[in-house]
Amino acid sequence: MRVGTVAPIGCTSGLEVVVPQNGGGRGWQWDEDSGSKTMPKKWVALLDWLLQGPDRDPKHQYEWAAGAGIHEDSVRRIKRDARFAKEWDRRAAELNIHPERTQSVIDALHGAAVGGSVQAASLYLQFIEKFTPKRRVLVDDDRETSGLSDLELADELLDQVSHLRVVDNG
Repeated sequence: MRVGTVAPIGCTSGLEVVVPQNGGGRGWQWDEDSGSKTMPKKWVALLDWLLQGPDRDPKHQYEWAAGAGIHEDSVRRIKRDARFAKEWDRRAAELNIHPERTQSVIDALHGAAVGGSVQAASLYLQFIEKFTPKRRVLVDDDRETSGLSDLELADELLDQVSHLRVVDNG
């Protein structure tokens, strides 16, 4: 009896029922260099195609399956394989954090913000806040500011402005 076929119970007529197989993960090969198993070539080709995004050709997975010579149901089964999904997630994460992709999103966000989108402006400002230097102000004076006169407050403010000008001018 062939793999993927099942003889019905009590059947002696030689009738076979064919059960579709997606390989069950067969085709994974041990790679001595990396010390791990590698995907079958068709699975790698499917993953490469999936990672191309919306601009991929062919557009639909049934078209890709026909071109690759496999059934479209096999594509769905491959995509559900835990090892395939893990590799897909890993490679998608690498692709999505690529600096060029990130920069193009930030540029689009900036453009929308400049165009008047309040939500885009908010998201852009949240993003750039990560790169804005933070300043800590330490106050050595033990006196309460509420206890200072207006003249003393003005003098303190002028001292701080003078200090900041010196720092900015280097």
